[in-house]
Amino acid sequence: MKRQRARAKWALIGFFAILGLLTFFSGTIRNLSLPQITAKPVTTGTITPVVACGGMTEAGAAAELSAKHQGTVTELAVRPGDRVRTGDVLMTVQYLDDGTLTDLQAGLKQQEASYQEAKLDASLPSDTDEEGEYRMLQNNLSDALAGQARCRSYLEKREGLDRELISAKNVLRRAQSKYRLETSAAALEAEEAHKALEAARRQQENAQGNESYYGAKYPESSSYHWAKEKLDAANTTVWKCQNRCYAADNALEALQAKHQPAVDAALETVDDLNSQITRLETEYAGCTDQRSCESAVFSANSALLSWEHRQRTREIQDERTATRLAAMVEEIEATKEKLTKLEAELGKQQLKADRDGFVESLFTGDSFEAGEVLAGLQSSDDYTLRCSVPIEEASRLQPGAEARITNQSVGGVSVVLAAVEPDQTDPVNLKSLVFSVVGDNAAPNQSFTLAISLDTSRHDRVVPNAAVYRDSVGYFVYLVETKTTPLGSRSKVRRVDVELLRRDDKYTAVSGELSNRDNVVVLSDAPLADGQAVRFGD
Repeated sequence: MKRQRARAKWALIGFFAILGLLTFFSGTIRNLSLPQITAKPVTTGTITPVVACGGMTEAGAAAELSAKHQGTVTELAVRPGDRVRTGDVLMTVQYLDDGTLTDLQAGLKQQEASYQEAKLDASLPSDTDEEGEYRMLQNNLSDALAGQARCRSYLEKREGLDRELISAKNVLRRAQSKYRLETSAAALEAEEAHKALEAARRQQENAQGNESYYGAKYPESSSYHWAKEKLDAANTTVWKCQNRCYAADNALEALQAKHQPAVDAALETVDDLNSQITRLETEYAGCTDQRSCESAVFSANSALLSWEHRQRTREIQDERTATRLAAMVEEIEATKEKLTKLEAELGKQQLKADRDGFVESLFTGDSFEAGEVLAGLQSSDDYTLRCSVPIEEASRLQPGAEARITNQSVGGVSVVLAAVEPDQTDPVNLKSLVFSVVGDNAAPNQSFTLAISLDTSRHDRVVPNAAVYRDSVGYFVYLVETKTTPLGSRSKVRRVDVELLRRDDKYTAVSGELSNRDNVVVLSDAPLADGQAVRFGD
């Protein structure tokens, strides 16, 4: 029995040992199948954005020195390929007159003769004193303008009074309407009461006649008693009708007394406004018709303009003469200036270099024509490099920014942004950066990768560039979340959407649901998804 219990005990121990080993190895195997990641913490740091691009240096186009006039080469001072400095003599030439100098000299004489003849023909303007007429015309215009101003003042005031009058008449109509509405029933009652009184009095007169007739002839008869009863009834009816008339008249008078003041006040306002309009018409008599006032201004202005036109017509000939003489003087001076310049340019002249560089080409013939290229010079230490960047990056740059060479170490070379131009290959999305490359070690066909650093800024949440992902929704990072259990640590990633604030060649400043205690994935050996279980690399 004891042996059986011992065997059962050891069997149970063995079972749990095997179960533990299987659990351990199954967890280990599961972990080995998870994506392996490398994570970096979210930090506070600085961002220094860099605009980078690359290209090949190239020499600018050769400068061509051309002949100003026709002539001959008398002496060559250099040969193609020679290095020259600014101001060095390249050749000596003899510029010859092609007839231009002779034509200018003859033209100058003709111009001076024409000027003297024009001066003799010119006449001085005659003085005509028309100041009085001019003042009168100005006064007429001033008076017309004043009348027009008074007319406008009248129209403004009249418009205001008309508006007030319309409003007052509306008030009067409403008061009269209310008066009729409030008193119509009482007036009708009074009218009917008076009609009833008249009818009662006619009956009373008939009854009185019958009573007198029967009382005189048959004082004791039934007819007399009947007539007397009719008279008594008629008297009673007249008395009641009189009371009704009295009450109706009092009621009507009370309503009339209540509502008549409003009508009277409205009538008084209308009458007052009509009186004001009458006084306004009297005050502005002669200035109440806008069309007449405007016509007066137009007539006065036309008369003044006509006078000025006549004066201008008399003076125009003198002005033309003065203008023509002034133009002739300018023409003579311009011809003299051309002659002086041409005389200085003709004859033996030295053609000199306008820059430091090399002689690329040289005219070797005997004679040349005006405009013919005599020498070509290539700059020795000034080169250009072009490269393209996105428009957004180019917008942050200004000409004059200094760039550094990042792909090689080259001393004695300075690279400066000279211009930002539209990109010929993709003008919608790109800009072309044009750099000036100068220095003793600058040369054509040098391949440079350039970088321009922008202003540095500090940010609360900075992550490595490798931690930032992008899909159709936008930018995001994978945040690593780790939990510790009795069986070990378990990690998974959670997608966190972020907004990019600034970026340089290593780090990106972001905003989103992140803190400096978080770790984000920078490397994974397999694609990740939101909620994906992961393991850290060794």
